[in-house]
Amino acid sequence: GGQRRTGGAKRYVLSKMSDKNFAKAVCMIFLQTSYNNLQYPEYRKWFYTVNLPRIIDGGGDVIFHLDGLEIVNLAVLKNTDEKKICTLLVNEDYRKKGYGREILEDAFEYLGTEKPLITIPEKRLLEFSSFVEDYDWNNTGESDKYFSKELIFNGKK
Repeated sequence: GGQRRTGGAKRYVLSKMSDKNFAKAVCMIFLQTSYNNLQYPEYRKWFYTVNLPRIIDGGGDVIFHLDGLEIVNLAVLKNTDEKKICTLLVNEDYRKKGYGREILEDAFEYLGTEKPLITIPEKRLLEFSSFVEDYDWNNTGESDKYFSKELIFNGKK
């Protein structure tokens, strides 16, 4: 279950789902985020061998909203000594309607901070610029170890 918020979409937390729904949700979330293969060469391996075990062990989670069976938005979160948004997504059909801010607020609540570590591919910075400005995120560096340069926000200086 979940509570109703923006536009009637329901909020779900992956770790709290029944086994049957957990398995379905994992597939949906992976398919929805597989565009990450374009940026990260080992995305599938990371998703199944690092991210999922972390969720099962309590070191992270995925929060998402469904509109019927459609994923509206999602945040893949790491909540260890590192508070990180690994993936932040708003389905293209739901953009510019407040769903990005909604999932960010959920992420902040879960991580206990409005300044989580987040890396943003340089070529996508414009899409995230209002969040960077509104939440006063600090650009603390850059990385080019993947397919394109990324900017690091709220990292250790």
